Amino acid sequence: MICFRKVNLIAMTLILASCSHAPINTGTNIVGPVANGDYYPTLERYTKEEKKYSGFHNTFQAEVTWLNSEVQTLALQRRGHFLQWDLDKSRQEREKMFQEMSSTAKIFLAFFAPENDYDDLSKPKSIWKIYLEHDGNRYEGKVKKAAEKYVELKELYPYLERFHTPYYVEFQIPMTAIESHSTKVVLTSSLGSAEFTFPERR
Repeated sequence: MICFRKVNLIAMTLILASCSHAPINTGTNIVGPVANGDYYPTLERYTKEEKKYSGFHNTFQAEVTWLNSEVQTLALQRRGHFLQWDLDKSRQEREKMFQEMSSTAKIFLAFFAPENDYDDLSKPKSIWKIYLEHDGNRYEGKVKKAAEKYVELKELYPYLERFHTPYYVEFQIPMTAIESHSTKVVLTSSLGSAEFTFPERR
């Protein structure tokens, strides 16, 4: 009898412990997680890197992610899961994303230069220009420093390091009109140039 009581007590303890860690159903549908196995291969496909040197010295380094609908949709789901968005918030953010893509194309740029004076991409008199080339036309990019915290950006762009400066660059051409074609982005200055060619969206 004593043995059965001990077994029952242990069983009840395990049940209660498991219940205490079970998610509570509040009636609100939360956005589910995006598996790394889905996100990382897509991110890698649309991310390119260039390192430029003068002799043995690194002059600048740039990693660029092409923010087409495939990348942005997965990134949005990822953010929504971490921030525990409900379905209404998720729909609002998704609609906002597609509205932006209907008028502009965008990239994420992680930039590094050993000299701070050369890391001035978002300044009005920057030494840098960024262009998007598509179908024989060239579009100049508008550069802004990313406003998110480092820890937030690191979740979306794991290649980002502390010494990088994160930027978003927008081009006045709809992403929805060009993402099904191969596209080239050009970063250029008196320090040198780099080209990033992205494949068409699958």
